[in-house]
Amino acid sequence: MKKRIYKIKNADLKNYCSFKIGGKAKCIYFPENIEQIKCLINKFKNKKIAYFLLGNGTNILFNDKKFKKVIICLKKLNKIQINGEEMVCGAGASLFDVNAFCVKNDLGGLEFTYGIPASVGGAVAMNAGAFGDDVCSHLSEIVVCKDGEIYSRQNLEWSYRKGVLKDGEILIYAKFNLKPAKKQQIIEKQQQFLQKRKISQPFGEFCAGSIFKRQGDIVPAKLIDEWGLKGLKIGGAMISQKHAGFIINTGGASGMDVLTLIEIVEWIARKKGFCFEREIIVL
Repeated sequence: MKKRIYKIKNADLKNYCSFKIGGKAKCIYFPENIEQIKCLINKFKNKKIAYFLLGNGTNILFNDKKFKKVIICLKKLNKIQINGEEMVCGAGASLFDVNAFCVKNDLGGLEFTYGIPASVGGAVAMNAGAFGDDVCSHLSEIVVCKDGEIYSRQNLEWSYRKGVLKDGEILIYAKFNLKPAKKQQIIEKQQQFLQKRKISQPFGEFCAGSIFKRQGDIVPAKLIDEWGLKGLKIGGAMISQKHAGFIINTGGASGMDVLTLIEIVEWIARKKGFCFEREIIVL
């Protein structure tokens, strides 16, 4: 007998994103394996039901109304295994768990991700990075689902904040090629990166990381700071006093508060001759 897929109806989206903002979702499904993912996708495809894939929701802004698509949340697809120097991670595994696994198994290379509150799926999709390194540079292979079919790929292409997934592909597993390292050295590097984040970013606040992408030598956060916009506030949303590239929910912010603040920054940027590209996904 097949195990039923766990789901939550009329779910509060505030509980599924780092902004702690959002209305209700018609239904959220939590598949635990490949077969359940295939089952859901084929079911929705046949019934022409629109769906959205969600990881840890750390670069997502939901609006305040009811979300019309059903959601497939991959948090339960979170197993991490080792095969020699290759680490295989489920799309729903958090980068915190990945880093703990690396420490336990003496694997170095991903210390720069320590403190990024993302899932492996989200990190691979957007090629999360920091301090001169990025996630996709350490990938050896991915296992994806597209149109209900499961296959693997080793021919991977990526760029700044653009991951290896092609249109329609859903990450199932990511395989990382890492190097042996001493446990204490891994921990020390992780803590160094974490301290850098705590000093320069609003660590622990309700936010969704950088709002805008860097574009060559153009650093939106630096320009926003120079324009004196730190602390600008709309409702409960505010441009961080610590890092101008972040917008934080100071308490009770709505999706419209955040979006209005984003659009104000974009309007000012255009007036000054710049066109900012959003890193955050606004739904």
